[in-house]
Amino acid sequence: MAKSCQGEEEEEEEEEGKEKTFEEKEMEKQKTLYQQARLHDRGAAEMVLQMISASKGTMGPMIVYTLKLGIAMLNGGNAVVQQKMLDYLKEKRDAGFFKSLSGLMQSCSVLDLNAFERQNKAEGLGMLADEGSLMMRERGEKVLQNDEFTRDLFRFLQLLCEGHNNDFQNFLRTQTGNTATVNIIISTVDYLLRLQESISDFYWYYSGKDVIDEPGQRNFSKALAVAKQIFNSLTEYIQGPCIGNQQSLAHSRLWDAVVGFLHVFANMQMKLSQDSSQIELLKELLDLQQDMVVMMLSLLEGNVVNGTIGKQMVDTLVESSNNVEMILKFFDMFLKLKDLTSSDAFKEYDPDGKGVISKKEFQKAMESQRQYTQSEIEFLLSCADADENDMFNYEEFVERFHEPAKDIGFNVAVLLTNLSEHMPHDTRLGTFQELAENVLNYFEPYLGRIEILGGAKRIERVYFEISESSRTQWEKPQVKESKRQFIFDVVNEGGESEKMELFVNFCEDTIFEMQLASQISEPDAAERPEEDEEEPHSLLEELTAAEDEEASLESSSAFTMACVSMKKNFTNFMKLLTLKNIKKQYKKFKKMSTKEMIVMFFSFFWMIFVGLFHFVYTLVWGLIQIVWTSMFGGGLVEGAKNIKVTDILGNMPDPTQFGIHSDVLEAEKSEISEATASSDLVQLAKGEKGEPDLMSELLGSIKKEGHSKHSPEPGLGDISEIIGTDAPANLASAVRQKKLEQAGDSSKDTETETKAEPEKADTEDGEKKDKAKEEMQAEPLSEEKKVRRRRHGQKKGEKDAFMAKFLAGLEVYQTKMLNYLARNFYNLRFLALFVAFAINFILLFYKVTGEEEDEDSDPWNDDDDDDFGMEFFVLQESTGYMAPTLRFLAIIHTIISLVCVVGYYCLKVPLVVFKREKEIARKLEFDGLYITEQPSDDDIKGQWDRLVISTPSFPNNYWDKFVKRKVINKYGDLYGPERIAELLGLDKSALDFNPTEETAAKEATLVSWLSSIDMKYHIWKLGVVFTDNSFLYLAWYTTMSVLGHYNNFFFAAHLLDIAMGFKTLRTILSSVTHNGKQLALTVGLLAVVVYLYTVVAFNFFRKFYNKSEDEDAPDMKCDDMMTCYLFHMYVGVRAGGGIGDELEDPAGDPYEMYRIIFDITFFFFVIVILLAIIQGLIIDAFGELRDQQEQVREDMETKCFICGIGNDYFDRVPHGFETHTLEEHNLANYLFFLMYIINKDETEHTGQESYVWKMYQERCWDFFPVGDCFRKQYEDQLG
Repeated sequence: MAKSCQGEEEEEEEEEGKEKTFEEKEMEKQKTLYQQARLHDRGAAEMVLQMISASKGTMGPMIVYTLKLGIAMLNGGNAVVQQKMLDYLKEKRDAGFFKSLSGLMQSCSVLDLNAFERQNKAEGLGMLADEGSLMMRERGEKVLQNDEFTRDLFRFLQLLCEGHNNDFQNFLRTQTGNTATVNIIISTVDYLLRLQESISDFYWYYSGKDVIDEPGQRNFSKALAVAKQIFNSLTEYIQGPCIGNQQSLAHSRLWDAVVGFLHVFANMQMKLSQDSSQIELLKELLDLQQDMVVMMLSLLEGNVVNGTIGKQMVDTLVESSNNVEMILKFFDMFLKLKDLTSSDAFKEYDPDGKGVISKKEFQKAMESQRQYTQSEIEFLLSCADADENDMFNYEEFVERFHEPAKDIGFNVAVLLTNLSEHMPHDTRLGTFQELAENVLNYFEPYLGRIEILGGAKRIERVYFEISESSRTQWEKPQVKESKRQFIFDVVNEGGESEKMELFVNFCEDTIFEMQLASQISEPDAAERPEEDEEEPHSLLEELTAAEDEEASLESSSAFTMACVSMKKNFTNFMKLLTLKNIKKQYKKFKKMSTKEMIVMFFSFFWMIFVGLFHFVYTLVWGLIQIVWTSMFGGGLVEGAKNIKVTDILGNMPDPTQFGIHSDVLEAEKSEISEATASSDLVQLAKGEKGEPDLMSELLGSIKKEGHSKHSPEPGLGDISEIIGTDAPANLASAVRQKKLEQAGDSSKDTETETKAEPEKADTEDGEKKDKAKEEMQAEPLSEEKKVRRRRHGQKKGEKDAFMAKFLAGLEVYQTKMLNYLARNFYNLRFLALFVAFAINFILLFYKVTGEEEDEDSDPWNDDDDDDFGMEFFVLQESTGYMAPTLRFLAIIHTIISLVCVVGYYCLKVPLVVFKREKEIARKLEFDGLYITEQPSDDDIKGQWDRLVISTPSFPNNYWDKFVKRKVINKYGDLYGPERIAELLGLDKSALDFNPTEETAAKEATLVSWLSSIDMKYHIWKLGVVFTDNSFLYLAWYTTMSVLGHYNNFFFAAHLLDIAMGFKTLRTILSSVTHNGKQLALTVGLLAVVVYLYTVVAFNFFRKFYNKSEDEDAPDMKCDDMMTCYLFHMYVGVRAGGGIGDELEDPAGDPYEMYRIIFDITFFFFVIVILLAIIQGLIIDAFGELRDQQEQVREDMETKCFICGIGNDYFDRVPHGFETHTLEEHNLANYLFFLMYIINKDETEHTGQESYVWKMYQERCWDFFPVGDCFRKQYEDQLG
């Protein structure tokens, strides 16, 4: 059971290079917790404590396995087991447990230099002594005994505090209530000091030697591994932070150990880097250095300005200033290597990019850069391993040293930055900052810093690493658009808490979008090494193929040679047009300078001219050569001479098998020959010599029987002579027969050598020979049957393998294509707009022609009495190119529109689904939606989302795959886990998680594949996609493009896309839709008022609506109510003076006074008031949006988004507000920090990171420093 708990660690070590997803990590965690719970329920936690306490500090086998069991139970920081152990120790007040731990630490050994020297002397004597003394030497003294036990002991103590368990951290220091107190923290430091002194002794022993030998490296490696574990344990003791343990460490002898390790680091890293055989030990040394720096950073957690720990740390660094200077110099040298080798000046020394350079050229490159001193250049050259030609691989050299220097140098940069900001008035730090100026500048883009409100309600600064890919994805166009929209939407909204909630939601969406963009961008980076790997293989294949062709064409005719040459040239030309070659040339083109582009432009046309000339020359010369060799060269005669009788007979069918095996004979021969050839190759690889001898004898017999040295292959008669009359039917049987003959010969040889043996052995040999003969006769028949049975299976297997390979390759290219479309979505949109402009420019040349139709032109309209012909739209052009160009552009535009939809689906639809899934998951977990409360009936969105919560695929895009289990754990006690599981679509097995039960894999069939599709989830997803406004807009855009093939004037609608592509035009459109509800209600009121006026006009003023001058055909606009209403809406509302401008003058009419009142009131209410209100709403919306933009700009320029403090406070110092918003409260850094802790393993979190992660999971945003900042809190100390 303990091994099952530890199995996860072993799997992690095996799959170290593979980054696991959040779901895989969570699944492994659940499996481990399940096994640990089984152990915990059986009282294993108490047993471990009792066994350690009973050991009385004595080391033994039982205590070794007890520690391993304890580690297995606590692995991953199991808080339940930790609390159980702590409660037991407090309840029993067992001081013997801590006394045993202290005693075990004292019994742990360190490097013993005297034992090492004695062992070396014993080895020297053992080389000359007998075997017995060598066995005694192997059982002799060990230099570092029980190193694995020591690591397990301190690993157990580390896991007791894992997860920043503050109660256990303090209990290790002081056992309140016990009769005796043992400070485990001090005991750990005491052992660390002993270990450091022993490592220093070993260093001095090897300081006078050029290279550390293998025993020394082995012992150094063990000691460094133990020291690494101790630093990890010390880090876990104090992270959180645990103030008491920090002070206990600060007042211990820890600083003496740190000084000693700094001396070892500074000198050993210079020594180890000069020999490639010591690189592994150098990496271990640098890893230990990194862990020590992390421990020192943990000491500064929660530290205040000018604190005591900071002062002690500065004192330690000053005491070891020479060693610190050497360490910084080491990092500085190797960090600048990558910039050196990637510069344009360095490429002149390696123009082909082979990655190999001589030491002299490398020295010249470093001297020309003027970044290294002469001593540094000499040191770097001594670290490079050159061959006999003084050449070395500089890419491998840079990779060997740059990455470790980058990893550890970052932590050193964080340490110096942290000290300089917490100890601002210590002038001694200025010296280190000057030495580390290049290192600090190098890591400045990757060093993120934010400020949080810590658990002690003090502002704390947090430092973390920003990956280069995160910074790259932050600048992507889709992320910029999301960022701009968020700032515009959020800045003018409610209180600070709502703003922080929206900001975190924006961060989560942007993190997912950046991860998606990173996945989309990955294939391009992955293609390059594949291309580099394929080139040597393809070159080798081409050379081999060329040699084979030359050998096969030696005796061919001139016509055959010409055809093969033409085929080869055509194949080479088609290779130039492949997508891979085009992409390769495009990448080269992007790297060219302007001068190289101009040269390539002119050389391109020269190449075309030379190529055409060469083509014509080759064609003419080839024809002449064919005619000459065919008529006068005697090629036919030579071809006839080369044909042999055996070739003719060999191609004829065997008359004995004709009609029996004619259909399968050739296939069987080829398959059998392939099988025998492959088996021979396998046996050759294994070192069996019998088969080559056999083949050589067979080939030799072929040559002898054929009586020709140069016979390429045996004919029919030759094979019959080899096999004989009683031979098997094929060559494979002949081979087996030859083997058996050899076996018989060997048995005869053994018989002659062993004549003195009894007759029983002879009879046994005779029986074996008889059996061998029977087997020899039976084997050919069985083999033939097996071959026939296998034939169809092999073909089927090959076909399945080919199809699987083809489908896999097709899937790879499909993914690459979709990623390419997603990456270039915005470029495709711009291209579609450009094509739409080109199409509409051609549409300007359309004109209308009206021609009278006669019977000949339209025989189907003979009964039509219309005198007018149909109207036609034609292009008015004289060139004849516009119509095909228009057709071509229309097709291109439709293709681009469809591609844009696909690109949007790959780029933005996952984000849309992620947002919706996140919203549902948060409402389920925190609001209890669908459990404690139900959405209203008119909430269409809530009712639609009910469809997805019971699907197995939910959540798919949202990273918390175990949200359903969290909901069951949270609400299961109130409403029953079975009921909630049924609501969420989980079966009973989900309630009792048992990772040991594995479901059997079902056979993949069409039915199983169809049944595995989650239809409900996909239906819900379609509903989400088709309610996305951007997707609907693109669908409309594509539909109009398709309709454009029916009528080209549909392409005019695509010009509206210009309003979607520019921010200013989008704002103008938003002014119409901003107050959309008020605008719609006002238009409705306008329609009602016009209707009321229509009723009055229909009843009293119909006679004024006659607009016709001919009395015989009156144009009455108000004869029916519908016509009258439409006339008022269409004419009356558009008229500047109202409806009165469109009616007859009422002068002299009895209804004159009523008409005047009717016209004036219509003008006043409809034209003056209602239309003005509509215009006012649009203008006010535009002004409001403009004010909001100005407000956003003003807020971002005058007020910090995070803390809300204005620039008046910060601008007391020059550029104070700019420094604050870019370095201290940078919006992007908070996003990067959330991304950092989401992707980081929980067990690796520092105290500050664990605090923020806990608050984040509880959806509490109190860690944001709203209204305060570090500079304001420590204003007096910072001055």
